[in-house]
Amino acid sequence: MRIFLACILLMLTGCTHSIHQVYVSSQDPKSAGKGEWVTVDTQALVVLGFQSETLYVEQAYRELESKCPGRIAQVTTEHLTSFKFLSYEQKLVLKGLCLKS
Repeated sequence: MRIFLACILLMLTGCTHSIHQVYVSSQDPKSAGKGEWVTVDTQALVVLGFQSETLYVEQAYRELESKCPGRIAQVTTEHLTSFKFLSYEQKLVLKGLCLKS
């Protein structure tokens, strides 16, 4: 009986991870090897289906723009979810090539 309860407890506290979308913008061969990559990640916690933070995407984009004094090209976007007990965490990773003018 104790082993059964321990197995149930482990299953309830386990977590999973999922990649929902990966978007890659158009790639310009002229900018290959120029500039440097900048990365930003933001996250929002959702508990029992209630999300309190809804501006994490806009915050990530503003932070990506603030890290680059020039223009950003070849942007990739990853949307990930980590499921936990009665909650999940949405994560957004933005990566772009910073081309200094």
